[in-house]
Amino acid sequence: MIEQEIEVQLSDDPFDTKKITVRLPRGTKILSTEPYTLEMMELYGLMSPETTKLSQKDNRQPQLGKGTISEINGDTALIDMGGKYTAYCQLKSEKKEIRDQLTEGMEVDIKYRDIGGGQIIASVSDAFDELREQQIIEAIGDPSVAFKGKVKELIHGGYWIDISGIQCFMPGSLAGMNKLWDFNEIVGKELVFMPINYSNEKSIVVVSHREYLKTLIPTKVKERRAKLDEQFTGRVTGTTKFGVFVEFDDCLTGMIPKEELVESASAYFERSIKPGDEISCWVKDFINDNKITLTQTGAVENPWSGSEETYKPMSAHTGTVTRMTEYGAFVELEDRIVGLIHISNLNDKELRRGDSVNVRVRSISPLEQRISLAIID
Repeated sequence: MIEQEIEVQLSDDPFDTKKITVRLPRGTKILSTEPYTLEMMELYGLMSPETTKLSQKDNRQPQLGKGTISEINGDTALIDMGGKYTAYCQLKSEKKEIRDQLTEGMEVDIKYRDIGGGQIIASVSDAFDELREQQIIEAIGDPSVAFKGKVKELIHGGYWIDISGIQCFMPGSLAGMNKLWDFNEIVGKELVFMPINYSNEKSIVVVSHREYLKTLIPTKVKERRAKLDEQFTGRVTGTTKFGVFVEFDDCLTGMIPKEELVESASAYFERSIKPGDEISCWVKDFINDNKITLTQTGAVENPWSGSEETYKPMSAHTGTVTRMTEYGAFVELEDRIVGLIHISNLNDKELRRGDSVNVRVRSISPLEQRISLAIID
């Protein structure tokens, strides 16, 4: 018996190997890479104490790995996985957009499996799909990550969405900020989606276009505030006896009160205006980002126009407290111009709604319609 050093694979990863020393009859060599190598060594009593501690998984199950394309010959690409491992990739089975990019010398992610007889087959497309799906799953709950995809098909309860070849599911209720008036309208369109859940039962990622639209609201409100004198066209999402709800600028929703509708619409709006109809209007007031009043009677003068001249930093004014919050007091300086005294600038003074208060302007942003105030003792 002699000692010989051999290399043994420790896990599914072909690069995860270790050199060990075993006792063998003189002249014996072990060249096998088959999954049963360790079992055969044990059967013939060739195991050292160190070897018996090793475990080996079934390499016939598909695994992820990396390799370098060493040769492309017709419909076959040879992928060097390091050392003596070479995988065969059938190019005709690859996605065309991936196949067209493969070149000799390129390092690629692969999904491979051992089919026996020392042969390993691999797929670049399958690896791309699995890694892309992992990326989508890892983005669940992250409000900063979204993916572009295509609405492939309307099915019972929602839609099939294709995101870079990964099939995802979107419930119909998450297709827009409001209920869609025509569920077929978005089929075939490219939209942006955010992953929100993973269904273990169906092994599929659940996505939402609505969650993405929500992230646009602050920016869209800021843009619309800058052009209050501009008429725009929106779509009716519903009507009540109080007025008409309108969706506009992709993600914003406002209401036209009945008294703000043009006369012809006001008289018959409950039966003549229906969801999906286009309607023209102006913004009358932003109560907050999610509560917007609209009007059809004409553009409303922007009270913030020229406000930077009236409310210059350090200038003193008198206003009325309209609301108290845990972070400060809102003070109305004039109709529809309200500033905030942050709690750190209240100087421990207790205020109540309706109180008259003297304030000093700390900063002003007409575009964002914000004024920061400090109380004057």
